[in-house]
Amino acid sequence: MSKTKNSPSPSRRTVLKTAAVAALLPVSEVSNTWAQVVPNGPVFIPGNTNPVSWAINTSPAIYSAAYKARFTNLLPNPRAAAFIYGAETGTGGATGVMPKFVISAGQTTQDVLGIGIQTPVWGYQNFQTAQPTYPGRSFLVTRNQAVNVVWKNNLSAANGQPLPHLLPVDQTLVLAHAHNTGVPLAVHHHGGDTAFEFDGGPDQWTTPQRVEIGPGVIPASALPGAYPAGTQTNMDATTGLDYKYLNLQEASMHWYHDHAEGTTRTSVQAGLAGLYFITDANEAALRAANVIPAVSHEIALVLQDRTFDAQGRLTYAADPVNSPTPTPSTFPANSPTTLPEVFGDIIVVNGKAWPKMNVEPRPYRVRLLGGADSRFFALKFQPPLVKPRFGIAKPGPLPKMMLIGTDLGFTNRGVDVTNTGVNIAPGERLDLVIDFTGLTGNYTLVNSGATPFPAGAAPTGGAALVMRFDITLPKNAAIPAPITANLPVTSLRNTVDSPVLPSYAALLATRVAATRKILLGEGVDAYGRVTPLMGVYDPVNPAKNLGTLSFVDPATENPLLNTTEIWEFWNVSPDAHPVHIHLSEFRVLDRQAFRPVTPAALPMPNGFIGQKLTAAPSMVSARMPAPPTEQGLKDTVVCPPATVTRVLISFKRPGTYVYHCHILSHEEHDMMRWFKVI
Repeated sequence: MSKTKNSPSPSRRTVLKTAAVAALLPVSEVSNTWAQVVPNGPVFIPGNTNPVSWAINTSPAIYSAAYKARFTNLLPNPRAAAFIYGAETGTGGATGVMPKFVISAGQTTQDVLGIGIQTPVWGYQNFQTAQPTYPGRSFLVTRNQAVNVVWKNNLSAANGQPLPHLLPVDQTLVLAHAHNTGVPLAVHHHGGDTAFEFDGGPDQWTTPQRVEIGPGVIPASALPGAYPAGTQTNMDATTGLDYKYLNLQEASMHWYHDHAEGTTRTSVQAGLAGLYFITDANEAALRAANVIPAVSHEIALVLQDRTFDAQGRLTYAADPVNSPTPTPSTFPANSPTTLPEVFGDIIVVNGKAWPKMNVEPRPYRVRLLGGADSRFFALKFQPPLVKPRFGIAKPGPLPKMMLIGTDLGFTNRGVDVTNTGVNIAPGERLDLVIDFTGLTGNYTLVNSGATPFPAGAAPTGGAALVMRFDITLPKNAAIPAPITANLPVTSLRNTVDSPVLPSYAALLATRVAATRKILLGEGVDAYGRVTPLMGVYDPVNPAKNLGTLSFVDPATENPLLNTTEIWEFWNVSPDAHPVHIHLSEFRVLDRQAFRPVTPAALPMPNGFIGQKLTAAPSMVSARMPAPPTEQGLKDTVVCPPATVTRVLISFKRPGTYVYHCHILSHEEHDMMRWFKVI
């Protein structure tokens, strides 16, 4: 894929190029059964066609100014009370009236760079906000309290004219379409235990004011019984998407983001993401017992990376000259292209470049979201230098850092990650307690995650810096501080809400209805571009050993309702893929390395050249159980190259969902597949 600082590497991605050139097809010949395009009228192409916006790096002057201002702008906190959405109607609880939220996506400007320049961004707003915010405000809901959310696409100008996309949209992607009525948006509640009609999958999109809808949108009138009696009058499906979230899961941090087919990566890059917190009795008990910090000392970090032009506007790498594969003559002239990955050179946390947070010398609960397009973060603290009276200055002590939760809830016990740090992939969440007790000075959170991960180059310059914690506030003695040293021996799951998770041995004894082998490979599309793909691997039955498949191919995974399966992800590509499975929570069982293989080339009906394993790889390690940092409930799992990654997953709802790599540049080209629970 691409090197650090986004410079392309011609030596990468040589797989199957020769075979692909012979199979080039015009994109018009690639069928897409999921498209719903209005056939008449002028075609509206949602995308910035100015090549300046296709830049792979930030303008040097803007980069220099933002870098000089690093660690001077205060971190916005999505967990702060002032940043929580309020319900428009309904109080829940004894009244039985479901709280209703009306959330609109729109365009605004923000000083993302922290240097006084207003950058056009997309964000979300409700009745409390005069303008949309990036990231969107946070939901804070209680377990087992259902809420109604109406999502509206307001990406229109004051005169009703639909707005073009802020960023370049590659119209040659299988999932991209031209829309007469504006940019399509979908909203996925990532982490939600959600009925498929409210999942916000890639085909559940609307254009502004719901003029066009995707084929997966189901009208409220077709969902009898979807809401409690007496609440139908509160529903609004005329201009938005009328969704219901049951919030049955235990305390955890989820997120919501755009998921429309063909524009997910660019719309999330433009700013369409926000956090979603579920709380429960177990979490309240841990706070009351002073095991974890109080809400007043809790922060959330949305970790992203971005690039900007000379005016401070967002850019998105899409220039064919930066592609690691030659652009054929059949590629549309003057068109932006998808690249294998996109890495920004300015790290943005909660919508602010390289911010700082003033903290007390005490423990803080820190919730992390990997919200980047392609970047994995490998995070550690860089302590200030301490100069003794005599001798050379040396780094001071590290703040103690404990991992207490993963994507969908607490781990059984805290895990000390002070010295190792933590890795977080796109789509993953981590729950940490970071203890600044007894420390002074400024502590920088640094990043060493390779691009691409795990075998690429280490980040340099600003990409190696995330944010800074300045220990400048006096400790508030009125609020008790937990003793972090107790966390490794303290149960974090100790009530009915959060029973202790089964051990690895107990998981292996689980009754399993089926084991599915999913191939993670890499081919090329009809233009010869590198294309990550998913498919089916079956070493026993040649007729079922299908190899890689396209998103528009029929579902091959059809688990039965209320069954438990093992899904094995066999990664024969050179990159780690964070695979997100909609609907379901799962446990990571283990990983097992195999000798790197070169799969056979596989011509695909859509003109792609994919891959197929024709012989079983040679295993070179025993099964390695998930490390302590992955032994909580998950919805996204990192699948390293030359490794089979196994997860244990149950299916509690019927319907059609997707699973995909959460590197957004992979997801839309073309590493996403359907599965159907029947």
